[in-house]
Amino acid sequence: MNRRSDRRHYVITGIVASSAAVVLLLGGIFLSIRIGPWEIGLQDIGRILAAKILHMNMSSDPALEAIVWLGRVPRTLTGVLVGFALGAAGTIMQGIFKNPMASPGVIGTSSGAALGAVTAIYIGMAATSIYAVPSFAILFAFLSMLIVLGIATSGGLTSRYTLLLAGIAFNAIFSALTSLVIVLSTDQFEMARQIVGWLMGDLTNRSWQHVHIVLIITLVGTLWSLLFARDLNIIMLNEEIAANLGVNVTLSRNMLLFLAALLTGGAIAVSGAIGFVGLIAPHIMRSFIGSDNRLLIPAAGVLGGALVVYSDCVVRVWGGGGLRIGVLTALLGGPFFLYLIIRDRRKFVFF
Repeated sequence: MNRRSDRRHYVITGIVASSAAVVLLLGGIFLSIRIGPWEIGLQDIGRILAAKILHMNMSSDPALEAIVWLGRVPRTLTGVLVGFALGAAGTIMQGIFKNPMASPGVIGTSSGAALGAVTAIYIGMAATSIYAVPSFAILFAFLSMLIVLGIATSGGLTSRYTLLLAGIAFNAIFSALTSLVIVLSTDQFEMARQIVGWLMGDLTNRSWQHVHIVLIITLVGTLWSLLFARDLNIIMLNEEIAANLGVNVTLSRNMLLFLAALLTGGAIAVSGAIGFVGLIAPHIMRSFIGSDNRLLIPAAGVLGGALVVYSDCVVRVWGGGGLRIGVLTALLGGPFFLYLIIRDRRKFVFF
């Protein structure tokens, strides 16, 4: 009876929490489209969206139409998809490492993607194609994941602890190489400004092409990861039990690492470095809906999208041109991470 009551409690709480996250996200989308230096009324926004989405014959000011449809909507959707990808990737990484304090970049994918992006900017590829920076970021994210996975695998078996330690080492190496690229670019002010601005995370001047890039990556990464969500649930309990139940632990883990790298690299590729979203979103949603990754991955994605969109709104209203999304999420996520450490310190092994 208690189990049935607990399950019913989690179902009700999960529905309420997921619904609240969706409402929060929709509110953030509306607010993001609404705010800006140009005051645009609700009726104007409604007419523009109806004309573009529903193909209704609604007249509107061409200038306002360009601001909303070509400026604010792509920026908002890019933020939603970036946050969703980071939230989903964080959920996967926390499940693989069985640690609620793991983040998408724990195995070096974030720093690898950052190195790839700044390299593309430094060698001039960013000026030739809008797809250059995303391509380099995703490529370097995969390379870092493959190198770390290769180091942590021996005799067909992968050690989570070696994976974590190798990730820490390569995070340091890639960060150092990124700093080197910044130093080399200081004699070209505009390039250095672009690199530093990108590393702080930003959604300024995002277009529909950026939306298409991150949309495809987020859809593929999320839907594919949901196919392995049940395996991840069993692996989180016990890997030996998972193997006895017919789960190919090595295949499932490697595929999930691949998908986490895809989601992380794709998000960072279009927004720059935005940290802690993949830590905060899964942790909050897990406390409401439990650890079933079939529900947690999309729920954390929705909350991640809301976090990025609201952060972008704060930056646009109070940033004054200097504050960036990555800086704001770090200011929020750092204390949250310390809170988790202090709260759970009694669970740690003392020596």
